[in-house]
Amino acid sequence: MINESKWVIEHENKSQLVRASTIKPRIDYATEIVDGLLDILVQHRHDVNQNNLDMYNLLDNDRMSLTTLEKQVRYERELSYTIESLRQIRRSLDCIVGLGNVPTVLSPTISVVRTIRSKLLALMPAMDFQLGELSLLLGGIIIDAAHLGSATLDFAKANEVSGKLLDEAKLIADSKICKQFPNLDFW
Repeated sequence: MINESKWVIEHENKSQLVRASTIKPRIDYATEIVDGLLDILVQHRHDVNQNNLDMYNLLDNDRMSLTTLEKQVRYERELSYTIESLRQIRRSLDCIVGLGNVPTVLSPTISVVRTIRSKLLALMPAMDFQLGELSLLLGGIIIDAAHLGSATLDFAKANEVSGKLLDEAKLIADSKICKQFPNLDFW
Protein backbone atom coordinates (compact mmCIF):
# COMPACT_ATOMS: atom_id res chain seq x y z
CA MET A 1 0.00 0.00 0.00
CA ILE A 2 1.45 3.34 -1.05
CA ASN A 3 0.78 6.22 1.24
CA GLU A 4 0.53 9.53 -0.63
CA SER A 5 1.23 12.77 1.14
CA LYS A 6 -1.57 15.27 1.37
CA TRP A 7 1.00 18.04 0.94
CA VAL A 8 1.82 17.29 -2.72
CA ILE A 9 1.95 20.10 -5.27
CA GLU A 10 0.91 19.40 -8.84
CA HIS A 11 3.18 21.93 -10.57
CA GLU A 12 6.46 21.48 -8.80
CA ASN A 13 9.18 24.04 -9.01
CA LYS A 14 11.85 24.61 -6.41
CA SER A 15 10.30 27.72 -4.84
CA GLN A 16 6.86 26.13 -4.45
CA LEU A 17 8.30 22.89 -3.14
CA VAL A 18 10.28 24.71 -0.45
CA ARG A 19 7.23 26.72 0.62
CA ALA A 20 4.98 23.68 0.65
CA SER A 21 7.46 21.69 2.69
CA THR A 22 7.47 24.41 5.36
CA ILE A 23 3.69 24.61 5.77
CA LYS A 24 3.20 21.35 7.68
CA PRO A 25 5.93 22.10 10.26
CA ARG A 26 4.52 25.60 10.74
CA ILE A 27 1.04 24.18 11.31
CA ASP A 28 2.54 21.80 13.86
CA TYR A 29 4.33 24.72 15.55
CA ALA A 30 1.09 26.76 15.62
CA THR A 31 -0.58 23.76 17.26
CA GLU A 32 2.18 23.63 19.88
CA ILE A 33 1.75 27.33 20.63
CA VAL A 34 -2.03 26.93 21.04
CA ASP A 35 -1.57 23.87 23.25
CA GLY A 36 0.98 25.70 25.41
CA LEU A 37 -1.31 28.71 25.80
CA LEU A 38 -4.23 26.45 26.65
CA ASP A 39 -2.21 24.62 29.31
CA ILE A 40 -1.28 27.89 31.01
CA LEU A 41 -4.74 29.42 30.76
CA VAL A 42 -6.62 26.32 31.88
CA GLN A 43 -4.43 26.02 34.97
CA HIS A 44 -4.80 29.73 35.74
CA ARG A 45 -8.58 29.57 35.27
CA HIS A 46 -8.72 26.54 37.55
CA ASP A 47 -6.90 28.48 40.27
CA VAL A 48 -9.13 31.53 39.81
CA ASN A 49 -12.21 29.29 39.82
CA GLN A 50 -11.22 27.65 43.10
CA ASN A 51 -10.71 31.06 44.66
CA ASN A 52 -14.06 32.27 43.31
CA LEU A 53 -15.92 29.20 44.57
CA ASP A 54 -14.40 29.67 48.02
CA MET A 55 -15.40 33.33 47.97
CA TYR A 56 -18.90 32.44 46.71
CA ASN A 57 -19.40 29.91 49.52
CA LEU A 58 -18.35 32.47 52.12
CA LEU A 59 -20.41 35.28 50.62
CA ASP A 60 -22.09 37.24 53.37
CA ASN A 61 -23.99 39.63 51.10
CA ASP A 62 -22.12 42.71 52.18
CA ARG A 63 -21.41 45.19 49.39
CA MET A 64 -17.62 44.85 49.57
CA SER A 65 -17.44 41.07 49.21
CA LEU A 66 -20.10 41.10 46.46
CA THR A 67 -18.12 43.69 44.46
CA THR A 68 -14.91 41.71 44.87
CA LEU A 69 -16.61 38.50 43.79
CA GLU A 70 -18.15 40.27 40.80
CA LYS A 71 -14.71 41.42 39.61
CA GLN A 72 -13.24 37.96 40.06
CA VAL A 73 -16.11 36.22 38.26
CA ARG A 74 -15.84 38.68 35.36
CA TYR A 75 -12.12 37.93 35.21
CA GLU A 76 -12.83 34.19 35.19
CA ARG A 77 -15.41 34.70 32.45
CA GLU A 78 -12.85 36.48 30.28
CA LEU A 79 -10.37 33.65 30.88
CA SER A 80 -13.03 31.09 29.93
CA TYR A 81 -13.84 33.07 26.78
CA THR A 82 -10.17 33.11 25.82
CA ILE A 83 -9.81 29.38 26.48
CA GLU A 84 -12.87 28.53 24.40
CA SER A 85 -11.64 30.78 21.59
CA LEU A 86 -8.26 29.04 21.60
CA ARG A 87 -10.05 25.70 21.51
CA GLN A 88 -11.86 26.90 18.38
CA ILE A 89 -8.47 27.69 16.83
CA ARG A 90 -7.17 24.27 17.85
CA ARG A 91 -10.16 22.60 16.21
CA SER A 92 -9.50 24.58 13.04
CA LEU A 93 -5.89 23.41 13.02
CA ASP A 94 -7.09 19.84 13.46
CA CYS A 95 -9.50 20.20 10.51
CA ILE A 96 -6.75 20.72 7.96
CA VAL A 97 -6.76 17.79 5.56
CA GLY A 98 -4.41 19.07 2.89
CA LEU A 99 -2.89 22.09 1.30
CA GLY A 100 -6.12 22.99 -0.49
CA ASN A 101 -8.28 23.76 2.52
CA VAL A 102 -5.64 25.60 4.59
CA PRO A 103 -6.69 29.13 3.53
CA THR A 104 -10.39 28.42 4.02
CA VAL A 105 -10.02 26.71 7.39
CA LEU A 106 -7.39 28.99 8.91
CA SER A 107 -8.44 32.43 7.61
CA PRO A 108 -11.02 33.00 10.37
CA THR A 109 -8.49 32.11 13.07
CA ILE A 110 -6.45 35.28 12.54
CA SER A 111 -9.36 37.50 13.64
CA VAL A 112 -10.01 35.20 16.58
CA VAL A 113 -6.36 35.40 17.69
CA ARG A 114 -6.29 39.19 17.34
CA THR A 115 -9.52 39.56 19.29
CA ILE A 116 -8.39 37.40 22.20
CA ARG A 117 -4.95 39.01 22.10
CA SER A 118 -6.47 42.45 22.65
CA LYS A 119 -8.71 41.15 25.45
CA LEU A 120 -5.93 39.21 27.13
CA LEU A 121 -3.45 42.08 27.03
CA ALA A 122 -5.12 43.72 30.02
CA LEU A 123 -5.59 40.43 31.89
CA MET A 124 -2.32 38.60 31.23
CA PRO A 125 0.22 40.76 29.36
CA ALA A 126 2.84 38.00 29.46
CA MET A 127 0.86 36.09 26.81
CA ASP A 128 0.98 38.92 24.27
CA PHE A 129 4.20 37.74 22.64
CA GLN A 130 2.95 34.19 22.07
CA LEU A 131 -0.38 35.39 20.68
CA GLY A 132 1.43 37.83 18.38
CA GLU A 133 3.70 35.05 17.18
CA LEU A 134 0.68 32.80 16.59
CA SER A 135 -1.07 35.52 14.58
CA LEU A 136 1.97 36.08 12.35
CA LEU A 137 2.51 32.35 11.94
CA LEU A 138 -1.08 31.69 10.91
CA GLY A 139 -1.00 34.63 8.50
CA GLY A 140 2.14 33.31 6.83
CA ILE A 141 0.71 29.82 6.53
CA ILE A 142 -2.49 31.14 4.95
CA ILE A 143 -0.67 33.37 2.46
CA ASP A 144 1.76 30.63 1.39
CA ALA A 145 -0.96 27.98 1.09
CA ALA A 146 -3.20 30.33 -0.90
CA HIS A 147 -0.33 31.21 -3.21
CA LEU A 148 0.65 27.60 -3.76
CA GLY A 149 -2.91 26.50 -4.37
CA SER A 150 -3.76 29.59 -6.47
CA ALA A 151 -6.62 30.25 -4.09
CA THR A 152 -8.24 33.58 -3.43
CA LEU A 153 -8.81 34.74 0.10
CA ASP A 154 -12.34 35.84 0.99
CA PHE A 155 -11.85 38.09 3.99
CA ALA A 156 -15.55 38.93 4.28
CA LYS A 157 -16.36 35.24 4.65
CA ALA A 158 -13.42 34.73 7.04
CA ASN A 159 -14.63 37.61 9.23
CA GLU A 160 -18.15 36.20 9.23
CA VAL A 161 -16.90 32.77 10.32
CA SER A 162 -14.59 34.27 12.96
CA GLY A 163 -17.54 36.21 14.38
CA LYS A 164 -19.47 32.96 14.69
CA LEU A 165 -16.51 31.22 16.34
CA LEU A 166 -16.16 34.05 18.86
CA ASP A 167 -19.92 34.09 19.56
CA GLU A 168 -19.86 30.35 20.16
CA ALA A 169 -16.86 30.68 22.49
CA LYS A 170 -18.63 33.45 24.43
CA LEU A 171 -21.80 31.37 24.73
CA ILE A 172 -19.85 28.38 26.08
CA ALA A 173 -17.89 30.54 28.54
CA ASP A 174 -21.02 32.33 29.80
CA SER A 175 -22.83 29.03 30.18
CA LYS A 176 -20.04 27.55 32.29
CA ILE A 177 -19.88 30.59 34.57
CA CYS A 178 -23.67 30.73 34.99
CA LYS A 179 -23.73 27.06 35.97
CA GLN A 180 -21.06 27.57 38.61
CA PHE A 181 -22.55 30.76 40.04
CA PRO A 182 -26.30 30.41 39.47
CA ASN A 183 -27.42 33.05 41.94
CA LEU A 184 -25.22 35.83 40.57
CA ASP A 185 -26.40 38.19 37.87
CA PHE A 186 -23.47 40.44 36.94
CA TRP A 187 -23.96 40.78 33.21
